[in-house]
Amino acid sequence: MESSPNSLKQRKLAGWRSWTILSVALLLLFVVLLVFSPIFHDSYFGVGKNEATAVGSLRKIHTLEIQYSAAHPGKGFACQLPLLGPTEKKISGQYNPTEALLAGEWSGYKFAVIGCVAQANGIVTHYQLIAVPAKTGASGIRAFCTDQSGELFYDPDGSPSKCLALRQPLP
Repeated sequence: MESSPNSLKQRKLAGWRSWTILSVALLLLFVVLLVFSPIFHDSYFGVGKNEATAVGSLRKIHTLEIQYSAAHPGKGFACQLPLLGPTEKKISGQYNPTEALLAGEWSGYKFAVIGCVAQANGIVTHYQLIAVPAKTGASGIRAFCTDQSGELFYDPDGSPSKCLALRQPLP
């Protein structure tokens, strides 16, 4: 019982079609799971965005420290984030992202002023700023830091003390 060449060809073609359809379906399923998975979004898209925001926020806080010290020459730098906020009254209910940042947590990172000590004359001439992930591994991975110089440093393990000690500059 021999098969005709045409029927053999049709069976091979049908087999290839089945595998092609199955492969495409599996690929689409993988892409859909990857794109719509909240874990993927938080760990891939969220971390990079949060880390970039943390670096920009440290720059903003440094700028506010410079402005504060210029406006308060008898005090120097501020040792508390809320002191860096605007002094003018805002319209009731108006959103101010700077105030949200100065509350100490912003875009998946916690911010703090540390190592802030007044000199004998009462003027603060040195400070250190740190930004650490609010949820390590989920909202961010690296810790970032700076001081009155404005240079930005990071620690790949998320340790603020190592960030300040090793002073590894951002690439």
